Amino acid sequence: MTFTVCVPLSAVAQVPVPDGYSEAMGWYRKAAEAGDPKAMFYLGLTLEQGLQGEAQPETALKWYRRSAALGYSLAEFKLGLLYQFGHAVERDAALARAWYEKAAGQGMPDAKFNLAYLLEVGEGGAADFGRAVRLYKEAARAGIAEAYLNLGNLFSRPSRENEQDMIEALKWLTLAQSKGLTEADTLAAQVRELLSPIEVRDAQVRARRWTEGLSD
Repeated sequence: MTFTVCVPLSAVAQVPVPDGYSEAMGWYRKAAEAGDPKAMFYLGLTLEQGLQGEAQPETALKWYRRSAALGYSLAEFKLGLLYQFGHAVERDAALARAWYEKAAGQGMPDAKFNLAYLLEVGEGGAADFGRAVRLYKEAARAGIAEAYLNLGNLFSRPSRENEQDMIEALKWLTLAQSKGLTEADTLAAQVRELLSPIEVRDAQVRARRWTEGLSD
């Protein structure tokens, strides 16, 4: 049987933008210059998006770096995004991974998800299937629905790092569908065709136990 392979997702999270840009701009700049890492981040965001005129990505980058240097997780995550996708900087997956590590270390779900993706595909360093799975699970527990889909994809295909496990794959794809991710529908249907009714029920039980917090 030929499988429809879903391309693993990477979170392009929407970093929050403050309301009232014109009034906020002056406050952000004053607070940023006074050393407030949150203000540094939002000033950078305002400058990057050109909310007060022409976009200034290079200046924004300086403020993101200053904020991240003070441990502000949104700035760390933002730098990860910039380096992963090559926006305002030269694309560098290793630096993206490093910044996601910092933000993930502070518990940021989107950073855990993106770091898991880089670990899964081996971008910016060695692949680490086991850690990718753990981080996807943590992201899923924190509400990142796409993590279910990526886990379903991981377990539905064999690789050097892991054995194919169609029951486990269907568990995660079922959870992805329960979150409204229609991207999981085709692969889930294909996986079900390869499983016996007992195995399908096993996958459903596993999914229910995960939802109830009784298993990982």
